[in-house]
Amino acid sequence: MKYLRLKLFQETACYKKPFAFKVAETYPLPPYSTVIGMLHKILEAKSGEYFSMNISVQGKYESIFSNYQNLRMFKGKDQVTSMPRNVHQLLNVELIIHIQAEDDIIEKLYKNITMGKETFTLGRNEDMVRVDEVKIIGEMQISRGMINEYNAYVPEYIDDKIRGINYRLNTTYKVVNNLRKWDKVNVKYIERHTNKGLREALIDEDGNYVFFYDKEPHLL
Repeated sequence: MKYLRLKLFQETACYKKPFAFKVAETYPLPPYSTVIGMLHKILEAKSGEYFSMNISVQGKYESIFSNYQNLRMFKGKDQVTSMPRNVHQLLNVELIIHIQAEDDIIEKLYKNITMGKETFTLGRNEDMVRVDEVKIIGEMQISRGMINEYNAYVPEYIDDKIRGINYRLNTTYKVVNNLRKWDKVNVKYIERHTNKGLREALIDEDGNYVFFYDKEPHLL
């Protein structure tokens, strides 16, 4: 298996929380399912096709603001109504995404990103992504008392005692009776510079923390 690290930038972004209808609230970082969806689009995956991967999501943003968008809703078969909706957005988002997958998947991601066949988005269709770095990296090591430089999702298997905001995030799904059944993972959202010496956390060759959501694959 290989590892790929992406450094991304978004001028604005909204990673909408499920069931937030009247106010479009955003997660502070993109959930795993959103990132996996972007990566599968880059991989040119066909409908229903899934490439096995493990990811870590970290980042930071300058501020959060609100604006209004017109929300269209269907009432009945043909009737359409609309209403203004408050949308929360993040400004100047910097992300670090680590991906672990089989060699051919990592190599295809690297090739398709560096060739730049199309504009990438993460979140809404209008939330464009600038790729500042794409790098294949070497083996991980165990951290030795470092302090996290970025906000991060930390799965509970890594450390369930750290301080942070609890989220239960979607990862991948299976279609059951024509409905998506999501696998989920419990995480803590931790802010940067707040946790010293996270136990059993991985670091990459450049000293960045890595918090893969799935415990088993990173042990391979």
